[in-house]
Amino acid sequence: MIPQQSKGSTRQRTRRSSAGVLVASALVGVGCSSTPIVPAQPTWADVEPIVRGECAGCHGPTAQVTGSSYRLDFYEMSSAVCGDAALALGSGVVLAGTPSVPAQMGADIQTATGARWPKMPPLPAPSLADWETQTIERWAKAPVKGLPPVGNRLPTITTNNLPNVANGTFSFTALVDDPDGDPVVGVVEVAGFAFLMNRPGSFAVTFDASTWPAGTVRPTAVLCDGWAKATYDLGPIQISH
Repeated sequence: MIPQQSKGSTRQRTRRSSAGVLVASALVGVGCSSTPIVPAQPTWADVEPIVRGECAGCHGPTAQVTGSSYRLDFYEMSSAVCGDAALALGSGVVLAGTPSVPAQMGADIQTATGARWPKMPPLPAPSLADWETQTIERWAKAPVKGLPPVGNRLPTITTNNLPNVANGTFSFTALVDDPDGDPVVGVVEVAGFAFLMNRPGSFAVTFDASTWPAGTVRPTAVLCDGWAKATYDLGPIQISH
């Protein structure tokens, strides 16, 4: 025979266990159904993650081929903000902060009268979530860049096989990244020459030093995530002929 106290303890443990399951299930349900709150006055810090996730496939680094030269992953890319990294965009690229572009973005995600689907994103891509549409719409009515996201970190660069001594052409691998997942552009500069990088990722950087005078050079990388620039000293390299 099981003592009465043991029976009571067993029932009590069962009730507590069941309650714990119910509470855990409720928390999971809340987490899965939560939707981001749309700010009353969104800034670019609110819009950029949506563009990065939903639009950058066409309107990112390949915009001049896939996005009619509209590169919408950056609000601006001025030398005042990004230094020489701004050179990486090249010419003819239209950014999200260009006058008239925000209004066009807001209009393109709307379903026109008589249409069954908004212009952007184009089929077969799924439509934006309601909170994404509302965020872009509100921003487009009063488009501002605003402050960087809280805790924004600078982009980084890692090099492999950077030579200590070079005679003629030298090459190395540069890996450009951003700890926040932001879009990044950059440039590697040395001896008046520049290697442009219009996206994050890996690059095979090559310079022809055959006509450079003997001596020491220090390649420099300038990167920008659209909010701030980061400058890195990659040298030294001894040019020896």
